[in-house]
Amino acid sequence: MNKIIIVVLAFLVLSCSTNTIEKPEKLIDQATMENILYDLAMLQAIKGHSPKKLPENSINPKTYIFQKYKIDSIQFAQSNQYYSSDIAGYKKMHDNVIAKITEEKKIVDTQIKKELNSKQKKSTASIPKKSDTISKETKRKLLEKKKLKKMQDRENNK
Repeated sequence: MNKIIIVVLAFLVLSCSTNTIEKPEKLIDQATMENILYDLAMLQAIKGHSPKKLPENSINPKTYIFQKYKIDSIQFAQSNQYYSSDIAGYKKMHDNVIAKITEEKKIVDTQIKKELNSKQKKSTASIPKKSDTISKETKRKLLEKKKLKKMQDRENNK
């Protein structure tokens, strides 16, 4: 019985120890890693929203990040594994990415509103104001006919 308790305690002690991942030789710095995570989020959003846009612009999501940041897949995987081993730090990185996305969204929303407002102003300015389609002369003639008809009706009623 004592041997079982010792084995269980030893297992618990060993399993609770922190198993940190060694720093890779080609570690991507944290700011660059945040930019990579941001770009990955943008690529994923574009791919989900407008899947044809990436091929139309000759962008291959699988190689775009590696080419842009001049890294390889192993360097990215090792750096991502290293940063993700520190959960609090990795969460902070993701929070920074979310904050950047939110900030960019506000800027884009403001630009869209300005463009819509200017388009609406242009469209209302380009619509000609409706002028009276009946000329003054025609109105005068219609009024005279109306008066004559009223006069005839009065005479007929007498």
